[in-house]
Formats: sequence, C-alpha cells, structure tokens
Amino acid sequence: MTRNKFKLLLIGVVIFMSGCATQYSTNVTFPSPDQLFITTGDGDIQKPYTPVGQIFYYKKGPRIGLPLLGLIRFDDVDPAYEISTNVARQARAMGGNAIINLRVVWEPPSNGFLGIAANGGRIVIYGTVISM
Repeated sequence: MTRNKFKLLLIGVVIFMSGCATQYSTNVTFPSPDQLFITTGDGDIQKPYTPVGQIFYYKKGPRIGLPLLGLIRFDDVDPAYEISTNVARQARAMGGNAIINLRVVWEPPSNGFLGIAANGGRIVIYGTVISM
C-alpha cells in the first residue's frame, strides 16, 4: 500500500469514527396552572419552586391464578392510566402542580400458562411533588 493511500485510509477512519454528534437542548414550557406538569428529570425548571413532598404509589393488578380463570382480566395495571389519574390526583391533593424526578417500575400483566400463575402486573411510581 502506498503512503498516500494509507494516509487517505487513516483520514477516512478518523472521520468515520468521529461521527456527527450535535447537542440539542430546549427550555421546558410549562402547562397552564390547572394542568399537572410531570417530568422524569428536573430539567430546566427555574426556581423558585417549593418542594411539597415525596409521592409514592403502588398497585398490584388482581388475577385468579387458576387454570382458565387466570385469563380473565379484572383490573390490570396500565402505567399511563395510573399516572394520569391516581398519581395526578394524589399530587394535587398534596397541594402540588408538578412532579419532578418521576420514576416508574412496572411489571406488565401476564397470562401465565393457560391462566396458571397469571398476574395483573405491578407498578411502583415515585417522585417529588413541587409547587411552582
């Protein structure tokens, strides 16, 4: 391999390995005061805000773990529904209008084997309720 071809190959490898990364950032826009703001981080939230307290929510979906009966869904856990209704209601009852650093641990519902060992799922949600 000639020296010029080697240099050209080396430059190509360096360019290929460096990539074209860009940084993207934006300011957080908050919803109207009657809506609850929920984020998994604390982002660019400008102080002053007042921490109201910690929120903790747990739910286990019921299922009968018997053959065929375990396939019947009673009240399976749905993360979007639990956050938008129960967690939001609890945060507003605490006097907050935002939840920051929200964490969700979710085990989805399963049918087991023909209903044996079926479960409706489990969810744990926690975060910090604040008032802006």
